[in-house]
Amino acid sequence: MANGYIFGNSFNSDIGQYGGQYFQIGRVKSIVLGPYKGSTREVDPDYGSPSDIGKIRYEILYSTLGTSKSEEVNEPAWPMFGFIRQYPVVNEIVLIMAGPTEKLNDRASNQQFFYFPPYSLWNRANHNAFPNMEEYANYLKQFVNVQGYSGTSVSGSLPLGYTFQENQLVRNLQPFEGDIILQGRFGQSVRFGSTVPVLKRDNTWSNSGKNGDPITIILNSQARIKPDLKFNTMVENINKDGSAIYMTSTQEIFLEDINNFPLNSFNTSITPIVQPTLRVQAPPISNAIVSPSAQDQSNIG
Repeated sequence: MANGYIFGNSFNSDIGQYGGQYFQIGRVKSIVLGPYKGSTREVDPDYGSPSDIGKIRYEILYSTLGTSKSEEVNEPAWPMFGFIRQYPVVNEIVLIMAGPTEKLNDRASNQQFFYFPPYSLWNRANHNAFPNMEEYANYLKQFVNVQGYSGTSVSGSLPLGYTFQENQLVRNLQPFEGDIILQGRFGQSVRFGSTVPVLKRDNTWSNSGKNGDPITIILNSQARIKPDLKFNTMVENINKDGSAIYMTSTQEIFLEDINNFPLNSFNTSITPIVQPTLRVQAPPISNAIVSPSAQDQSNIG
């Protein structure tokens, strides 16, 4: 059993023999997402069944018990939560704790490791990875010998896994008081927000309604921005973002130009909205030319 931190009484490698809660901080080195490693056809030895999805291998960052900071431990760890799946990418930092297994009734020391969602180290939605610096330095050295390389030894992308790539243009949503926000790594988000009349200039949905009126916004693609604005927060804007769903209560969402509103997902253009012309047939007038029976058959309702 790898060494780490402990709250409470004394502790050794036999978890459960002594009191206290054991935990450690680890840097993710690999994660099981299926039978194969990433986009390759290389079998992942950590995959035994679908119950292994989300299992990680990691190295310990700090230890008060003498474990090397760069030593990869033998024990894997599984996700702590079952109601939400927020798996880390390689080099993100997680808190790891010991917990029960299905064999706990057989012996008190039958426990395994579980990890919490990644630390928000950079407070960014896209990723919060921080590499092992010695390992990262060795990774960067490969660029020096690449033909045409003209950068410095600090160039190169941070390795985050087999397929995941950093996207610095994914921004955090601007929160307002009381909001609950869920953000994905790729520019998706869900905001459980409300009307904020005093801040109507700071968002696009507070021009009408009362303070606290609910609104839910599901966004799938953020508006494109200039690279120098990548660290700014953003507020959803239906006229600039990609696809979105606005579920309003009393709010009014203003479309700048409905006739030219993009409908790329439908591969078509919208038919211009024009004021319809109503044609009303004049009711027949009783006279000597139209007989009473013919008048009775006419629809004048």
